[in-house]
Amino acid sequence: YLSDYTCIGYDLPGHGRSPFHPNFLIDIPRFHLVGYSMGGRIALMYREKHPHQVASLTLLSTHPGLQTEDEKVARRKSDSLWAKRLFELPIDEFLSQWYDQPLFQGYKPNFEMRKNHNIEALAASFMHFSLSYQHRFEIEGMLVGQHDAKFLALAPNPIVIAGCGHCVHLENPQEVALQIRRKLSS
Repeated sequence: YLSDYTCIGYDLPGHGRSPFHPNFLIDIPRFHLVGYSMGGRIALMYREKHPHQVASLTLLSTHPGLQTEDEKVARRKSDSLWAKRLFELPIDEFLSQWYDQPLFQGYKPNFEMRKNHNIEALAASFMHFSLSYQHRFEIEGMLVGQHDAKFLALAPNPIVIAGCGHCVHLENPQEVALQIRRKLSS
């Protein structure tokens, strides 16, 4: 839906076929960056480290950061349990449990493309990029699904994407593309 733009999709570190690496550099002098969920958090951190490269940042369903140390400790524990499950469960069972979380209510993913994850690298990514280590960012104009109550409550002045939950880019890709176009043209 953005065919008139040069779009490059990166696997997150430790996702798909990408190895885990805690630091990375995108070898493009200046670009518009779009990030979803954990990818949005990584995009926020990338922009903070390399502001000269990021012409604009569009965030989809991205957590701005936890506020208290108790929240961070609880999240670190939760992420550690998810990382442990990666090693203990067959990937189909892990994915089934992951997408059974209330956050993904109503969304049924295609597990086939998600089966390519490198388990060790994905577990390392869960822990390294845990929300528990992120500081709080101010986020304006985040794209959030109409039925994503958690992120609607977290986002000041969200751009609401109709008819979808947390996975806005997969549930309503045309509207997400339209909103990205609007941002890039303003």
